[in-house]
Amino acid sequence: MSTNILKIRCKLFAISILFFLQMGTPLKIISASELYIAVASNFLTPINILKQEFELEHKTKIFISSGSSGSLYSQIINGAPLDIFLSGDQDLPQKLEFSEKGIKGTRFTYATGKLLIFSTNENLFKKNFPQVLLSNHIKYIGIGNPEYVPYGNAAKQVLKSLNLFDELSPKLILSKNVNQVFVMSYFGNLDLGFVSKSDFLIKNQKGKIWDIPQKLYSPIKQDVILLKNGKYKEKAREFLRFLSSTNTREKLKKFGYVTD
Repeated sequence: MSTNILKIRCKLFAISILFFLQMGTPLKIISASELYIAVASNFLTPINILKQEFELEHKTKIFISSGSSGSLYSQIINGAPLDIFLSGDQDLPQKLEFSEKGIKGTRFTYATGKLLIFSTNENLFKKNFPQVLLSNHIKYIGIGNPEYVPYGNAAKQVLKSLNLFDELSPKLILSKNVNQVFVMSYFGNLDLGFVSKSDFLIKNQKGKIWDIPQKLYSPIKQDVILLKNGKYKEKAREFLRFLSSTNTREKLKKFGYVTD
């Protein structure tokens, strides 16, 4: 074998070893010490506050991926390397629990959300619920897309319970998540918006809300589940224990969630 060929093979071997070290070992270290959590958009502000506390106590780093529950579910099904899923409903975590993507026995309800109607249109402020929905001052009503937004599905249930869904359908503006409904309502792009109580308590500085009787829609129970990618991460299981703790549940009440 010539000296030149030997040198080339040695270089290729060295490059292969370097590539393996760069692509293999660091990834294992990162996956063991960092958490990747998918969070329904309505829970983004609370999770960012809880994230800071958990990172400080447990000497770890959490990366948040937020969006509608449906879009996050699709990412998980398609192989996104996420460790934990905090959904805005129960159905999607249940589906994951009975698939290879979720870990059975780790799912639980971490919070129950509340639905409100919100507006900054002063022409509506003196109206009562549900009459406000039929006001002549309303052109646009915002709800999350019921197909993949749990709070949007709850809004649809309310309108159907009131026998108003068909009548008001031409006025409905479907948003990709419940946070978007709040923002559009806040800046006057919508006359009314079906929003989460959490968004109103955290972000509102103006406007009016109308409470919606619970009997008009199913409780918005929000479940969390450990995903396959986080199965062997002790930090992931520690986070689930942290999320279910009495201290955390008391904090979530201040954000408008029911935790009992």
